[in-house]
Amino acid sequence: MATGGALAVAAGWLSAQRSPLLAAGAILGGTAGVLALRRALVAVGLLVAVITLLPFGVLPLRLGVAPTLLDLATAALFVVWLARWAASRVAEGAAARGAGVVVGLLGFCAALVVAYVSSPEPLALNETARAFAKLLAAHLILLPVLGLVSQPGQVRRAVAGFILFALVEALVALALYAAPRDLAYRALASLAAVGYPTGDSVLRYRPDTEILRANGTAVDPNMLGALMLVAGAIVGTQLAAPRPLVARRYALAAMVPLGLCLLLTESRGAWIGLAGGLLGVAGLAYRRIWAFAVLALPAALAAPPARRFVEHLLSGLRAEDRAASMRLGEIDNALAVIAQHPLFGVGWGEGGTSIDLEFKLGVSNVFLTVAERAGLPAMLLYVGCWLALAAALWPTLRARIRAVDKSSDDGLYVGLCAALGGAAIAGMVDHHFVRFPHLVSLLWVVAALALALTQVRSPD
Repeated sequence: MATGGALAVAAGWLSAQRSPLLAAGAILGGTAGVLALRRALVAVGLLVAVITLLPFGVLPLRLGVAPTLLDLATAALFVVWLARWAASRVAEGAAARGAGVVVGLLGFCAALVVAYVSSPEPLALNETARAFAKLLAAHLILLPVLGLVSQPGQVRRAVAGFILFALVEALVALALYAAPRDLAYRALASLAAVGYPTGDSVLRYRPDTEILRANGTAVDPNMLGALMLVAGAIVGTQLAAPRPLVARRYALAAMVPLGLCLLLTESRGAWIGLAGGLLGVAGLAYRRIWAFAVLALPAALAAPPARRFVEHLLSGLRAEDRAASMRLGEIDNALAVIAQHPLFGVGWGEGGTSIDLEFKLGVSNVFLTVAERAGLPAMLLYVGCWLALAAALWPTLRARIRAVDKSSDDGLYVGLCAALGGAAIAGMVDHHFVRFPHLVSLLWVVAALALALTQVRSPD
């Protein structure tokens, strides 16, 4: 009773001093945190909710440190996993199927640590060190999800939660895009209460234009595009699955805001990834996806934003605009960095002040990013992680492709594989899935869910 009274007083103080919304958020977050420590799926759902809705949120209470909501959700998931592992209640089936991926990922993370310690960047307990630790935890999130989510029903509930949160984020982004710009600015600036940035960068525009790009609560339009890519690949596959988990009309209703939000991000890499994931991966199993694409393309291009985006995409492919030209320059810079620091890279700092190079670090490619930051050995191990993941997923995917009777195929496994394939394709022109902890976490959560479904016998 005394504890409840103290919490009530704390909530009242926070409401009076800061905001009633913060007080409500603290109560909901605390409740979710307690439930997450008791139920594995709640812990996974909490992590997914933070990734999709408030990836850059910071705990509003400052107690000497300022952990992010992502830090807390990640820590909760690891605590639940370790507690269950100690009690021998962790499922081993999915972990066994993903053993090659786990070994490859552990080797990659070990290489990252060696490269970080050996890089020219000075070691210090600063923001770079904290960001590096978060990246490691994001990669290793595969382990607790593999151990905690092992049954098809659990995978379905986890994916349903992710799609629901992604839909909410898409609707929020669309509402902010459609709202008057001063209102959208004030709404996004109000997130400063939970650590979000403020200033002119709150609203994002296409370079050298007044064309607004949707960014929702993801801060950056390309990050929002990466999120919509993963959700869109899973939902889009449901449209062609023989026995979808939801009625196709509901999948179509969900795909509309996801696709429109992705379109308005103006993220070319995310669109290329989504197209590659759906047509290249899901299209192998469900050829009707090609028919849907042929029918949907003319209708989509009839919308002015779609026509504008196609022009933008073609401009990028021809390297005619400034953003595309800069990406070509980034590749040259990255190759120069790798040539000078081939073994351990230059570290994970934001700029080039820690090395003897004048240009800014950063390149829009996941593999070059790893090589630039952590050296060629780490990059080769990262490639090995992707190859191990493909080797683990391919037998079940091939069985789905070759199955004569597909009437029991719900499309979930194929959709998860399409999302991973789309992320791999997008990673060739963007670095988000290896650079930002929330998207790195999302990538390996999806990989773990797909690996969990490899236990299920494929339809014959």
